[in-house]
Amino acid sequence: MKVHSVHAREISAPPERVGALLDGLGGEHDRLWPIDRWSAVPFELRGPLAAGTAAQHGPIRYAVEAYEPGRRLTFRFAPGLGLVGTHGFEVEPLDERRTRLTHELEGRVEPKMLALWPIVRGYHDALVEDILAQAARAATGHEVPSGRWPYWLRIVKGAELRLANRRSRRARPTGPGGRSGAILDRAGRVGGVAVPAALAALAALHAAWALGWRWPGGSDRELAERVLGGGATELPPDWATWAVAIALAGAAAIVRATASDEPPPVVRRLAWAGAAVFLIRGVVYVPADLIRGLDGLYERLDLAIYSPLCLVLGVGAAAVAWRAAPRRPAGVTRGLPA
Repeated sequence: MKVHSVHAREISAPPERVGALLDGLGGEHDRLWPIDRWSAVPFELRGPLAAGTAAQHGPIRYAVEAYEPGRRLTFRFAPGLGLVGTHGFEVEPLDERRTRLTHELEGRVEPKMLALWPIVRGYHDALVEDILAQAARAATGHEVPSGRWPYWLRIVKGAELRLANRRSRRARPTGPGGRSGAILDRAGRVGGVAVPAALAALAALHAAWALGWRWPGGSDRELAERVLGGGATELPPDWATWAVAIALAGAAAIVRATASDEPPPVVRRLAWAGAAVFLIRGVVYVPADLIRGLDGLYERLDLAIYSPLCLVLGVGAAAVAWRAAPRRPAGVTRGLPA
């Protein structure tokens, strides 16, 4: 799927002043990255601002492809990310006192990224608008309001803040196997945000199918060939698709509630149950696909996307449930002195 995204802002400041902000990106005195709103995903530059230098924000990795000081900075996404192409900034002088700062993304979304792309796109659009607002503030010295985030993003960012506060309040003893416990703890923190977001996106996709959207495909038959196994050529009734959408939305709410402070035991058990369902789905379908052969479109898509996604969701939900379990004091086992 091709992607082309352009965000631009006219800034009442000389081009050289806006260009200086671009030149400082990733440096010690970076004034362009909106760290106040995006502290969880800081911009990281692993070297000088020059062609070939690796960079990233959060899980999105790329490298500088071209750099023209004060005018243009282009990045190319790292291989294997699921997004192929470039993104970058351009400083365009309008006159001596006005400048246009533009961010353009040009690329292609690979199949393994398609399920998460609506979420990634939402993050991207909100982040770029905040960068442009930060540029206007830094270049003019005037207060410039940041863009309003979508409601779902405000929920996710609020959850990230609560998780960060929770980390500072709640220290978990890890004992002799502390390293594996720390890995699970980190996976639970990430999963508490990523798994509900992914499940909500899948719920929205099923709701769109029930309403008549036929992507990926174009017709009922083409969609059925891509999302249903066993050689199906007809879609299930709309009520069944709505039921799946509601179940996925419920699973998202359960995992999110499990990631909160001290969830009820029943919520944690439901999260474990959901993790088991996704893990079983991810494991069982792989040999079934191999037995049927890889001539079918569904079998290839399942091995490449559906089963791995189920496994990731299952592991993530399990990590969230594990992290939410009450911890016994160090040195105590089943209530008896160690």
